[in-house]
Amino acid sequence: MIKKVAILICLSPFFIYAASLKYLQFSGNKYFEEDQILEALGLETPSWYQFFKDKRVKIDPKYSNALLQTLKNFYKSEGFYEANIQKDEDNQTITFIIDAKKPVKVHSIEANLSSEYKRFINFKKGERFKATKFIKIKQNIKKQLLIDGYCNALLDTKAYIDLDKKTSDLKYHLQKNGLCKFGKIDLFIPKNIDKKVILSRLNFRSGSTYSSKKIKDAYSSISGLEAFNSIHIKQNQNTNTINLTIKLSPKSKRITEEIGVGYETDLGPKAIFNWSQRNFQGDARKISFNLKYSKKEKYISNTLFWPAFTTLPFTKDYYLDLKNEFSFSKYNYEKFDEKKISNILHLQKDYYLFSIDSGIGFEKIYINKKGEICNISDGHFFLLYPFINFILDTRDSKINPKNGIYISSYLESGIKYLRSDTTYMKFLSEARAIRSWDKLTVAIKGKLGLINEFQKSLPESKLFFAGGAFSNRAYGYNRLGATDSKCKDMGGKTMLDTSVEADYWVWDKFGFALFYDATMLNLQTSKFDTDFKSSIGTGIRYLSVIGPIKIDIGYDIKDSSQYAIHFQVGQSF
Repeated sequence: MIKKVAILICLSPFFIYAASLKYLQFSGNKYFEEDQILEALGLETPSWYQFFKDKRVKIDPKYSNALLQTLKNFYKSEGFYEANIQKDEDNQTITFIIDAKKPVKVHSIEANLSSEYKRFINFKKGERFKATKFIKIKQNIKKQLLIDGYCNALLDTKAYIDLDKKTSDLKYHLQKNGLCKFGKIDLFIPKNIDKKVILSRLNFRSGSTYSSKKIKDAYSSISGLEAFNSIHIKQNQNTNTINLTIKLSPKSKRITEEIGVGYETDLGPKAIFNWSQRNFQGDARKISFNLKYSKKEKYISNTLFWPAFTTLPFTKDYYLDLKNEFSFSKYNYEKFDEKKISNILHLQKDYYLFSIDSGIGFEKIYINKKGEICNISDGHFFLLYPFINFILDTRDSKINPKNGIYISSYLESGIKYLRSDTTYMKFLSEARAIRSWDKLTVAIKGKLGLINEFQKSLPESKLFFAGGAFSNRAYGYNRLGATDSKCKDMGGKTMLDTSVEADYWVWDKFGFALFYDATMLNLQTSKFDTDFKSSIGTGIRYLSVIGPIKIDIGYDIKDSSQYAIHFQVGQSF
């Protein structure tokens, strides 16, 4: 009996509080969605997946006056300066009665800005004046000025409101005051890391033109070394000079191990093991070992990354990174089995919007046909080839881009004079364009591949295949071969792979996608006369802390029985 009384005593305050809550509703609202008003008040309704919950909002009456004032401020910020909002309350409901009255509208816009900054002024004459939009425009212009190097610019913005005429006159006046420069750069870094390693991550030096984007890129590039627990870059401005202080603290845990199991559409169940040591032998070097095991694929690799390995030719303090990748693999294709030993040596450099990656690779490949398969050569192949890859990347994000372009061109050439079994050239170029309008993002992507064999044939696995999350999504990874081949799933020497995708974000973190993919693969070099394999599909998007999580399903337009489902983290554009 005592326990029951105690429970009742403990629970009674909860019921008293719940009973004191009242429903909140709005009357006379003509201009805004109710969700928009609730967001302005800091209130939320249950999410779309919580369909079983009451969608009506309840509040504590003692906060109603504060919410009323917040609502009045919201209407003022949206141009309704004379809005009359009253509160009505009964036993169950609190009602905000809204009489918005006439809004203030934009009468004139005066700006002495050049086109690259005037584009941010997206007010139009006759449009309702919004204080929040006015402030956002100023923030965007100042942000662009810092990106362009004008750290000392004076931007004067004014909105003259005439409540009698219900008009606003907007004035924007800009004084750039000259470009800013980077001044002294002080480094405070761990003793076992040379200063040149950190300088190699900076796309600027003392005397270079200042840009806030260069600072942002420096954070990203230094973080990419994976050698530091914390990165602090302090900017000290002296008129048109920005002095920097960079402080880095070393990572306490240098060795990481990962063991896991997973599943891939083409490989089936798989087991993986990764071991890596950061700051290996100092200077932010990294060494890693990776193993992957499945029924179709057995793979082991060793990678060494050495930042600032040597200076860039014709420069004194710009550096090239070295990366060496050694691997051994076995893969069971549908028509043949392959064993491969490879070693690829890279010298690479990222500089602002550009990247260059050059080096030399060798591959020892053993092909064993499964029966008499036309056009597939078995035996062993030794390939030795120099390669180079250029990249231009103006995307605003590499994880989830909203605007920008990406262009890459890759060329490798095997030459018998370098003891390669085959003399050939392989070219692969890709272009992407991304543009966003509010919640809608549209991306267009195209890829061109050409292979020319001058002496002897390449092994089948070096030819072009398509399909997968980054290609034609009606097919699994590399499951689409040349369409003019008499044998199924043969690789091509000419490839055109295109895609158009539209992502619409219904909420901040959740969206839907529609896409169209088209691929042409031809057995011959520079032949574009075969039919395209086209697919359409849809997908869902969720924006997580590690990037967009995507699930896509694509169907072949001419054969709906041919489809594939893809799961990936990160955007495909």
